[in-house]
Amino acid sequence: MGADFRKMGLDTYISGPGSGLFDFEKDFTSVNGGTSDVLSGNAVAAFLLGLPSGLASRQSTLPISTPLNVYTHYYGAYWQDDWRITPKLALNYGLRAEHEDGLREQHNNFSVGFDPKASSSLSNLTIPADPTAGTAARQVSGGLMYAGVGGNRTYQGDPPSLKWSPRAGVAYSLNSRTVVRGGYGMFWAPYNYPIPSTSNNNYGQVGYTQNTVVPQSSPNPTVTLDNPFPSGVVGPTGNSKGALSGVGTTISYVDQNRKAPRVQQYSVDVQRELPADMAITIGYVGARSDHIGLGGSNDTAVNTNQVDPKYLSLGSALAQAVANPFFGRPELAGTSLGSSATLSRAQLLRPYPQFLDINARQVTEGLSRYNAGVIEWTKRVSHGWGGRMSYTYSVLKDNQVGEDNFYSRVSTQLPLNNYNYIASNPRCAAGAQLTSACYDPYAEYGYSMLDVPHRVILAPIVELPFGQNRKWANTSKAANWVLGGWSISAIVNLQSGFPLNVTQTDNTGLLGGAQRPNLSGQSLATPGDYEDRLASADHRTATWISAAGFSFAPANTFGTAPRTITALRSPTQKNVDASFMKIFRLGESKTAVVKVEMLNLFNRVTVRAGFNANTVGNANFGQITNQAGFMRITQIMFRYSF
Repeated sequence: MGADFRKMGLDTYISGPGSGLFDFEKDFTSVNGGTSDVLSGNAVAAFLLGLPSGLASRQSTLPISTPLNVYTHYYGAYWQDDWRITPKLALNYGLRAEHEDGLREQHNNFSVGFDPKASSSLSNLTIPADPTAGTAARQVSGGLMYAGVGGNRTYQGDPPSLKWSPRAGVAYSLNSRTVVRGGYGMFWAPYNYPIPSTSNNNYGQVGYTQNTVVPQSSPNPTVTLDNPFPSGVVGPTGNSKGALSGVGTTISYVDQNRKAPRVQQYSVDVQRELPADMAITIGYVGARSDHIGLGGSNDTAVNTNQVDPKYLSLGSALAQAVANPFFGRPELAGTSLGSSATLSRAQLLRPYPQFLDINARQVTEGLSRYNAGVIEWTKRVSHGWGGRMSYTYSVLKDNQVGEDNFYSRVSTQLPLNNYNYIASNPRCAAGAQLTSACYDPYAEYGYSMLDVPHRVILAPIVELPFGQNRKWANTSKAANWVLGGWSISAIVNLQSGFPLNVTQTDNTGLLGGAQRPNLSGQSLATPGDYEDRLASADHRTATWISAAGFSFAPANTFGTAPRTITALRSPTQKNVDASFMKIFRLGESKTAVVKVEMLNLFNRVTVRAGFNANTVGNANFGQITNQAGFMRITQIMFRYSF
């Protein structure tokens, strides 16, 4: 039994270039005032002249941030016991209870969510009815929720008040050689608090950090390093703008519905002792994860300001220019939405047209299911040999649209339809029942990017039968010195490849950010075996995915390719590591050991696809261009004991 009480926090400023970031290009020193002329212009020359770039993609900025003192309270207690019920039956059980606050800030200097119904001075604007889209006139609403303002909570997320974690294990001896074991446990992951950034794509800091952009003009410069901010530096506004914070731009917030990630693990196995120091185990292992991040180890955002897919039928009309009701509004001064007399019809069809993308962070609508059968054979080292061999057949499924791995990359870590992954999306925000009509986190549930159906592990140990106390050459000191005391061990890993994810440039017109191609019906993989598919004329690249297997999804449609393609996997992995060890006995109490360890014994090349190799239309589509492993590594160790 035990207990734990903690207050965990961080007192800092939002990370970023506190002295500013000044970017120089050759736009002011090239003959055409741009970067396309490779024979003229020099960025260093622009720096020496003190002329920051005027290109929109190379802006110079100075961020000003607010002190940030974030913290959370944690309380935990546990109880555990062992009970030997009978000589054949033993039980281990326990219970852990934990409480962890949502993230707090000492002075409430962050946002705690997004309110679809929030009103502001823009709420007197009416978005006109669009007969083309079949929409009625509507009022502008929506804005960030700031901690402690208007009755808002003072912490991020919606954690449970208490996290119960039961654990239980049981072992039963059927007879002297056979035992059955089983176990169950529930575990909760602690909250993951990324450090906020100085950009708008942060974790609740919209309003509390402000970037002032150097107002450089192009092609004729008007600003120099002598006075890069002639109108002064803009400071943070905090929560003073309320629902107007970030209008006209892309904003981010921590989802107010965020839960605590939870995993339940369970297993059962039967182990049988065999003759000659051997044993065999047959078992099942499973895990069920809920309320986990959609990106897994990646930061995947859900854009709650995507256009409703029902408007796909408008086709090219989504991109047509229409009158901009925000033009000239002082609340949007300096933004693209406030400075143009027209904007796209799609922008006005957004649920919150006064914003660009609205990214919900740390959305915990992810789920994962793992099931595996395991066969394991072991032998204790005796009569000169021993080791272990195991085979695992498993299935891993999830809906983690942003998850990838080192060998199988995801170029677009976004949902195909953002509406499926957040219960506060516009279809559900009006009080509709949470059904698949408005909210369906299972929409892209399928094989995980981490799925490995087959895996074999071999770990043999062999003692060579020469030298003292062994079968041969056991009387000759010279033979013992050269041949005796040797043992060889190895670890062999053989496993299937990972499923692949194939995407294309987003052409849906929904301003959501993700798109997938159509399957053409032809083979998805290039022909040949492993070596044939990795061979190429220049011996540097290899085509693993067949471009003929895919076709571009037409504009204003969703592609038919699934999120993960199990018929198209990354290359299989085969690796052998080995250790060669010799013991020199130098007397009754003195020994010397020489060990040679070799990683990747056979120097096999392991590869992975590049970042753009799974994007249809990219020049590198389908290619394997990167080595993922390492060449043979040999290390030698010497140890003397006395």
